[in-house]
Amino acid sequence: MESSALLSNIISGVAVLLSFIALIVSQQSARHEQKRTLRSQLSDTLQRITDTQLENAKLFVEAANTNPIYYQTASATLNQQQGFLLSLASYLAEEIPELVTSVEYNTLAYSLAWSGDVLTAEKYYRKAIDVSPDAYYRSLATRSYASFLFPQRRFEEARDQYREALTLVKGGDDRARSTNGYTYQMWAVNELMIANAERRAEELFDSARNEIVGIENRGMQNQMLQGLQAAYENAHQQVGRPDAPPPRPASYPFTPSAPGPQDQMPGT
Repeated sequence: MESSALLSNIISGVAVLLSFIALIVSQQSARHEQKRTLRSQLSDTLQRITDTQLENAKLFVEAANTNPIYYQTASATLNQQQGFLLSLASYLAEEIPELVTSVEYNTLAYSLAWSGDVLTAEKYYRKAIDVSPDAYYRSLATRSYASFLFPQRRFEEARDQYREALTLVKGGDDRARSTNGYTYQMWAVNELMIANAERRAEELFDSARNEIVGIENRGMQNQMLQGLQAAYENAHQQVGRPDAPPPRPASYPFTPSAPGPQDQMPGT
């Protein structure tokens, strides 16, 4: 009789234990599914944010001068939608911080800065740097943060961040040269347009060209040289000096040479 009661108690205990394990597994599965859903929602929301920014930019080009009343009304609506999407994206990012990538934090930070929420933007710029998986992505996130600091007129902090970004991607391969060349270009534009540091800007434009001409893929090199020259000319036009008075970079104009068939970029 005692053996029968003991066996019954053991069976009951095992049943309770199995039920408890099943409950834990079920809860973990539900949490995983919830995080997967939130992860998907964040991706979709960031895509909608980007689409809204592009739509607003297109609207500006098409209607700001030709139909300003329509532009103001439509742009205000898009900005309101953007505000809602940014609030949603921020909430989702806080719910699943371990699943948010450096690029996504950077996208969110840029969009928040563009909307005027610089305090929250800076928080996410810093997170983008912190969660970067390697030196390359850390360099991209760091230079983005530097570009954010310039309009805040935090020039020395911004310069330090650009210098840090340039130290992160080392070597002379095409990826390193294209990454650092574009970092120099971004830095130069900000020095000229925001800090009004013309001589420093010219030196940085020259440094950008020096990196770019070292790119072995001629198609990529020419494309980046064309982008560099366009950025140089546009920056001078924006600050009211379309003729770019001296000093100019020693290498201006940044004229690319024509690529041969062997130098075409992959996929072209």
